[in-house]
Parts: sequence; structure tokens; C-alpha cells
Amino acid sequence: MPKHEKQNQPSLVHEPLLRIDTAASEKEFVIDGETYRLRYGFDAIAGVEEGTGINPALGDFKPTFFNLMCLLWAGLRAHHPTITIDMVKTWFVNQDSALALSKLAWESFFGAVPKS
Repeated sequence: MPKHEKQNQPSLVHEPLLRIDTAASEKEFVIDGETYRLRYGFDAIAGVEEGTGINPALGDFKPTFFNLMCLLWAGLRAHHPTITIDMVKTWFVNQDSALALSKLAWESFFGAVPKS
């Protein structure tokens, strides 16, 4: 076959299975006078999978407190790479803060991953 002719090779470029709008996920909150920023992308999805064994983008995510802590932690890592899940756990000290943080993480994540 001459070099100038293309061989029938599979394309390595495909339509993405999942689109993530990271800008839509950007949310800020303040705890103890420090500002934190959430940002969800593929790295955050991988972080949630790392912590829970569940991919939240596939719709199999159950909103338990631990899963929501992992969701919050994963969204913080882009802007706060030294944050740990243990630090996030300390913020879930009472029902009001746990619910507010859970709601923020949930809305931020699912704002970035539109339903198809």
C-alpha cells in the first residue's frame, strides 16, 4: 500500500461518554474564617470512586453521610490539594453543618454533570 493512502484504522477520537461543566461546579463557602472552593471534574469523580467505590456520575450514588463527605472532599482537591477526608469529617459536627455542606456538594457536583 502506498504511504500516502490511509489505512482503515480505528479513530482514537470519540465523542465523550460524559460531559462535565467544571465552571458550573465552582462554588465557595467559608468555614472558621477560611474560604474554600469546590470544583468538580474527572479528577473529582475519580476521588469519589477512590473514597467510596462508587462512580457518582453513573447514577449509583447513595447520599449517605460518608459518601457526601467524600463528594465534598473530592470537589475541594482541585483548589485545596492538601485537604484530607479527615479534615472534611471535622466539619460534619452537627446536623445543620452536615446538611448545608452535603447540599452544597450535591448541587455543585450535579450542576457540573448534566442529566442526559
